[in-house]
Amino acid sequence: MPWWWFIVMALIAAMVVYQLWRNVQQRRWDHQQPMHKLWVRVSKLEEQPITRPGKHNDGRQLRYRYFVEFSPLEGGQARRFTIKRSQYQQLDPNLRGELTIQGSRLVRFEVGEPPSDGTIEG
Repeated sequence: MPWWWFIVMALIAAMVVYQLWRNVQQRRWDHQQPMHKLWVRVSKLEEQPITRPGKHNDGRQLRYRYFVEFSPLEGGQARRFTIKRSQYQQLDPNLRGELTIQGSRLVRFEVGEPPSDGTIEG
């Protein structure tokens, strides 16, 4: 094998290890954050097909990645999360409820309406 082959393999291995390290650090950070609840509306649902570059999916069943975007009822920045297919199928646009997050992680979304006294807790 040529000498440069080992350099290429070492670079690929280093990128994989770095990506794994970043994922572990993100999970650790999320776990250390407090739970936060806010009243939101489902503003966008999206499914994106997962395709491999250079591969044709002729005759194959496509796989999808599912996303949901929540907009706070009292203003603020929308939040986008990757969710499972079963969760995606249960949601509809403009559905309202209470979103529980921890760091950058979606913990739970419970359908409902904010308290009628006009106060929305955050």
